[in-house]
Amino acid sequence: MVTDARYGRAMAAPASTALFDQFARGWRGYVLIGLIALTAGLFGVARVPVIDIDEARFAQATRQMVESGDYVTIRLQDAERNRKPAGIHWLQAASVHAFEPFTPKLNTIWPYRIPSVLGLMLAALAALWGGSALLPQRTAIIGAGLYATGLLAGGEAMLAKTDSMLVGFTTLAIAALAHLRFGTQRPRVIALVFWAALACGVMIKGPVTPLVTALTLAALALWERKAAWMKPLTWWAGPLLALAIALPWLIAIGFATEGRFYTELFANEIGPKIVGGDHAHGGAPGYYLLLLPLLIFPATYALPAAARLGFIAIRAPRDDATQAPLRFLIAWAAPSFVAFELFPTKLVHYTLPVYPAIALLCAAGMVAMRGRRWRSTHPFGAVIFGVVGALIVGLSAFVATQMPGDFDADLRRAIATGIIGAIVVIGAIVALSMLRRPTTRAIVLMVCALFLSFSLRDRLLPEARSLFASNEAVAALTRTRLMPREGEPFWVVGYTQPSLVFLTRTSIQLVTPDEAAAGAHEGDGMIVEGRVLEQTRTALAAHGLGFTEAEEPARAVALGRGERMALFVGRVTALSDEPADGPPQNRAGRATP
Repeated sequence: MVTDARYGRAMAAPASTALFDQFARGWRGYVLIGLIALTAGLFGVARVPVIDIDEARFAQATRQMVESGDYVTIRLQDAERNRKPAGIHWLQAASVHAFEPFTPKLNTIWPYRIPSVLGLMLAALAALWGGSALLPQRTAIIGAGLYATGLLAGGEAMLAKTDSMLVGFTTLAIAALAHLRFGTQRPRVIALVFWAALACGVMIKGPVTPLVTALTLAALALWERKAAWMKPLTWWAGPLLALAIALPWLIAIGFATEGRFYTELFANEIGPKIVGGDHAHGGAPGYYLLLLPLLIFPATYALPAAARLGFIAIRAPRDDATQAPLRFLIAWAAPSFVAFELFPTKLVHYTLPVYPAIALLCAAGMVAMRGRRWRSTHPFGAVIFGVVGALIVGLSAFVATQMPGDFDADLRRAIATGIIGAIVVIGAIVALSMLRRPTTRAIVLMVCALFLSFSLRDRLLPEARSLFASNEAVAALTRTRLMPREGEPFWVVGYTQPSLVFLTRTSIQLVTPDEAAAGAHEGDGMIVEGRVLEQTRTALAAHGLGFTEAEEPARAVALGRGERMALFVGRVTALSDEPADGPPQNRAGRATP
């Protein structure tokens, strides 16, 4: 076999005798990528507190499934939340049951995150499998490794949400298409893999996987003007398998919710994303393109080379077979990326399903850099890599200031974090300039990304107590022995973050001041957000009740709202028990601010 220098595509040649190629051939390459993805995904899984808003909602809904034994209807406290399919909740519930001997409490977050870690592994392994049909094994391994260590991919793998597992099944479906396009020996088996992955993607997040695969197929058919290779997908057993996976639950949820699931799915999920009804998450076109160098770090370095390689493939005649693998990767990445750019509703993780394709393009670009005299790609890539690395180091330094301590301690931690991070990033840039082999450059990039991810997610973020208001409130409840108990009412006034529900009990009430005053009784536990404290006292007073704080308020940032707040922990008391004169006091006799 010989290698086309334009993108590193292997064409019939003797097997490489290089040590890395010998090691990574066959199953060893998959084990290597699996271990890299597992390592990257586990950073922070057991240490970072539950994060608002989405993760806490998913985890709490799964917790209620486990508590109630109802695995059809999705609920968040007393309200139905049938906006997404139940696939991720089933996976999380299975994980909770599997690790039950190690986690006796249902409000331990890490078992809910394990499916997301497995999703990262699935996506990385599928990228390697699909990439091996398009590129040489070495190049495919580089691309899968760059994706597995990516900033956004690793961050999503740490959270108990849908997106990491969604990317896993979407990548598996498109990897099957890659094997169909480039001559598999078992087309019907590969077609079954495609349909099974497509149905599993539907069960995780509805139409996203079908959308990405349909855009990929349509773009390839229009670009290459041929679609005969897609014929195995029409084999009747494939769609039947997909229906067998998804249809039973779709019917069950339809009956269980009397059809509300389908109306809510469009009204609250699909509709707002398409027509822009979700104004809280709006953004102009170019949003994802601007964030791409940051979110795909460390593949950032190879983006210029990938762009240049893609430009060559676009300019080549459509019958140029040597460019067919690159056309496939571009058809996978570009149409879906543009579609998400055009949707008025935008969140950073929406484009994650195309990141494996971009990572494979970056790997092909890194290989091509060595065989071509591209004088600008390395310095341009090194500059972008350095700028993005500096941003990540700056973020880490900021997180270091959110730990307990005074200003001097915050400053020392921030400086130390910044210096260590700068040494790592600068060292990586120097190594990229001195080393020429794509494999060694890829190792440098991945080691740099893993170090920064470990520092941020496993060391700094778990200790940044000022960023987790619910955790600080729970700590105050524990110190004052006011943790909600079974059968005892507990009221949370003016603070609606679902993480507090997950960390305490499903039965706590998140209410307004008037609702709390109407339902509370003397002796009930209560948390009051500082901005509604006086309003709550007034409403309680109208019912002959008061509120006595047990200690100083817990002060932190509520990430779901992006606001710093004070949470007062105490009990409802009879108004006659309140001090007659002076400002309200807590149990220690100190005036309440």
